[in-house]
Amino acid sequence: MHRLIDDLLGLLRFRVGPLEQYQYPRWMPALLLTVLGLVASGGTGELGNNVLGRMLFMLLFTWLETLLFTQFITVWLRLAKWRPEGSLFGLIVLCNSLQFVEPLTSWLPDDAALGADLALSLLTIALMVNSMAVVSGVGRVRVLLGVMLFAPVAMLTLAMSLQLASSMGWVTIPQDMLSAVGEVSAPADSAPAGGKSSSDL
Repeated sequence: MHRLIDDLLGLLRFRVGPLEQYQYPRWMPALLLTVLGLVASGGTGELGNNVLGRMLFMLLFTWLETLLFTQFITVWLRLAKWRPEGSLFGLIVLCNSLQFVEPLTSWLPDDAALGADLALSLLTIALMVNSMAVVSGVGRVRVLLGVMLFAPVAMLTLAMSLQLASSMGWVTIPQDMLSAVGEVSAPADSAPAGGKSSSDL
């Protein structure tokens, strides 16, 4: 785990090594991603009082989103003639490690919490774009475009995860959130061909 911490500190200083440096034993990024999901569940109090259910929901969403993004960005970079010499999974998990800090923003006043969350999100994106660009040799603008193109897939993944978690009794979706989830998932239900093509990425 010391290796993960050292590499994370390097990323925070925008010092990125070759992709081989981020080829960890599988259990290390898997454990880190699981812990990130559990930590993120601390900020889902609006989804009901079932603590275990909220933890399961966030684990489901965190893993699905990360695996989908890993596949998506790998294909996106390969289209730019990049030939990967390893998996991006460990590096992507490391870039998302700022989620450890995010629950602490709930202690701040509402306006300050929103600002802090936005700053953390922007820093995470900056780390992701810089890291992917350095290890692949692809331009940062193209990498950023790939990250932005994945955003609808992430929203659909969240909506589907919420619906599944609700049907399993893990979470209770507030009414305002329920209508938003319905709006996001409706296009996928009415256009199965488009939904399949998105999941293939």
